[in-house]
Amino acid sequence: MMRTTRIALVACLAAATWAACARRAAVRPIEPGALRGANLLLVTIDTLRADHVGAYGSARGATPTLDRLAREGLRFDEVRAHVPLTLPSHTTIMTGLYPMANGVHDNGSFRFNGSHPTLAGALRRAGYHTGAFVGAFPVDARFGLNVGFDVYDDNYGSRPAGGELSQLERPAEQVLAPALNWIRAQSRPWFAWVHLYDPHDPYAPPEPYRSRYASDLYSGEIAYADAALAGALGQLAEAGMLDRTLVCIASDHGESLGEHGERTHGLFAYDATLRVPWILWAPFAIDPGVIRRPARLVDLMPTVLDLLGVETHASLDGRSLRPFIGTAAGTNKATDEDGSYFEALNANLTRNWAPLTGIVTHGMKLIDLPIPELYDLSADPHEQHNLYARRREAAAPLEHELDALVTHGAVATPSRVDPDTEQRLRSLGYVVAPVDRRARTFTGRDDPKTLIDLQNQLDAALDALKNGDAARSEANLKALVSARPDFTIARERLAFLYHETGRLPAAIDALETASKVGAPDAEVLATLGGYLQEANELDRSAATLELATKINPDEIDAYEKLGITYTRMRRFDAAERQFRRVLTVDPTSPTTYNNLGSMFLTANRNHEAIEALSKAVQLDPALANAHNGLGVAYARIGELPRAIEEWRKALAIRPDFADARENLSRVGVEQ
Repeated sequence: MMRTTRIALVACLAAATWAACARRAAVRPIEPGALRGANLLLVTIDTLRADHVGAYGSARGATPTLDRLAREGLRFDEVRAHVPLTLPSHTTIMTGLYPMANGVHDNGSFRFNGSHPTLAGALRRAGYHTGAFVGAFPVDARFGLNVGFDVYDDNYGSRPAGGELSQLERPAEQVLAPALNWIRAQSRPWFAWVHLYDPHDPYAPPEPYRSRYASDLYSGEIAYADAALAGALGQLAEAGMLDRTLVCIASDHGESLGEHGERTHGLFAYDATLRVPWILWAPFAIDPGVIRRPARLVDLMPTVLDLLGVETHASLDGRSLRPFIGTAAGTNKATDEDGSYFEALNANLTRNWAPLTGIVTHGMKLIDLPIPELYDLSADPHEQHNLYARRREAAAPLEHELDALVTHGAVATPSRVDPDTEQRLRSLGYVVAPVDRRARTFTGRDDPKTLIDLQNQLDAALDALKNGDAARSEANLKALVSARPDFTIARERLAFLYHETGRLPAAIDALETASKVGAPDAEVLATLGGYLQEANELDRSAATLELATKINPDEIDAYEKLGITYTRMRRFDAAERQFRRVLTVDPTSPTTYNNLGSMFLTANRNHEAIEALSKAVQLDPALANAHNGLGVAYARIGELPRAIEEWRKALAIRPDFADARENLSRVGVEQ
C-alpha cells in the first residue's frame, strides 16, 4: 500500500474545512424529497464491524472521520447486514432486496443479472451522472453491479488467471483519487459509489498505522481507510462539492476476529459479522441525531431515494426510514420493527454443509441450522447462551416468519443440467446430482458449528502455503480429506498446492477427484480446464470448459480460459467469441483485452492485436505481457522504434521477462 504521510496532513487540514457546526436542537422531521437534486456520495467500507467505530462505542480511536460524520449527521444505532460476504451484501444495498429476490447469494459463483432496479439505475433515470470506484475483485464489473453506472472503475490491475491466494485489490487512496477526479468533472447532480476494501483480511495497513496498531492490524486498516476518507472529504469541501451532497457511509458486513471460533467472516452469522455502521451526513438538511429503531441494509436504497425525491417503481424488501427521522418511533428501540432476514450459504454452496438462514426481530435472533440457535440480544449481545431448547415458544413465531420468507424466495441451488450436459458429464466420470439439493436432509454432522475445526484447519493450511511451508500445508490438507472425503474444497486447495509446486499431473488428478465426489461445480471445472490447457491436453480442456459454461453460464472465468484454449487450437473465431462475451460482461478487464490481443497476434491480425493490446495497457499500464505483445505487433508492421519502446516497458516492469529481452536482442538493442 502507499505511504500515508500526505494523508495525515490532508486529514488535519480537512478538520478545519469540511466540518459543519453540530446543532444541538432536537432532530426535525424530514419531508419526502427534502434533498431533491442533491448529490449522493455512498461510501461502503468493507468488513467494518460496528463496534470498531468510535460512534458505536469503540475506544480504539481509529475512526475520527466517521465519528465526526456521526456526530454531525444521523447515525442508525442498530443496523444489520443480510449476508456476511462482499458481493451479496452489496447487492442487497444496491437493490433493496434480499438475496432470494436479487439472486446473489455468494461471492464469485453468482452474478446480478440486472433484472431488478438498482440505486444507480434509479438515479440515472432521474438525470444523475453515476460513477462507481471499487477496491477489490469481489465487486468486479463481471459480477453485475455495474448496472446503472455511467462509469464503473474497477481498475486495480490485471486479474490473475486463477488459483491465486492473494486477493486482487487496491488501497483506499487509489480508489478515492479517480473518484475525486470524476466528481470534480460533473456539471449536474451526481451519484458516486466508493468501495474501500482495506479492513478486509489480510490486514496490512501502511505506516504509520502499522506501527500505531501493531497489536491490532485490523484496526490499523480501519484507521488508514478513515484517514484516506478524511483527506478526500477535505478536498471535496474545499472545491465546494459537499455543499449540496448527501454523504452516506455504511459497511457491507463485519469481522468475527475469532469470536465463536471463526477467524474472519462468511461461515457464521453472529452479530460480529452482521452488525454494521450506517451514517447519513447532510448538514444543510439533516439534523444531528440517532435513530434507535433497528435498521437493515435493505433499507438503505429506499431511504436514500426517498430523501432525494426519486421514485423506484419497484416492490422492495426494504423500506424508507425517513418517516422515523425526528419522531418518537425513530428514537424508541421498542417500537414496531421489520424483521431482518440473513443467510450465510457459502459453506453450503462450496462444501455441501448445512445451509444457514435466520431472522432477527424485536431483540430475538433465530439461526436455522440442524442444531438451531435462539438468542435474546438485549440480554446476551455476544450470543453466548443458546435459548432454543428452553424457549421454543419464543422461537416458534420467528420460525414461521423465516419459513414464509424462504418459501416465497428463490432457492440458491445450481441450475439443473440439461440431458445433453448430463450425458457428457457422465461420460467424463462426473457425478450428476439426480435431485434438487433442497431434498437433502442435513444433520448435526453437517452443522457449521460442528465443522468449524475443519474450516480453521483449512485456513491454517492456506496460511502455511502463503508463508512458504508447502509441506505442512500439504499434510494438513491431506488430513482434512482423510477426515471428511466430501470436504471438496480441501481437495481443490490440495490441487492448487500441487499446481503451485510444479506437480501439474497431481493437480489435475486431485481436481478430477474433487469434481467426481459430488454434484459438478462450474468453478472447479473451470480451474480443471485451465490445468488441462497447461498440460497441453487441449481437447479435454475445451470439453471441460464447455461443460463449465453450460452448468453455470455466469462462470465468466470459464469463457476466458476457453478462449485461450481455442486460441491454442487455432480456432480463432470461436476464441474471439469467448473473449467478446467476457468483455460484454466486464468491459474494463485488461486481462481479457490482453488475451484477445494475443489471439490476434497468433492469427497474424496485427492491427487488431495493436488495438486490443493498447486497450489492455491503457487499463493496466503494469501489464508486461501486453507491452511485449504490442512490441511484436509493431515490429511486424514495420514500426520498430515503437516496438523497442514497448519491449523496454515490459522489461522495466519485469526485469526477468525473457521474451522481451530476447526480442530486443533480435533487433540488436542492448539492455
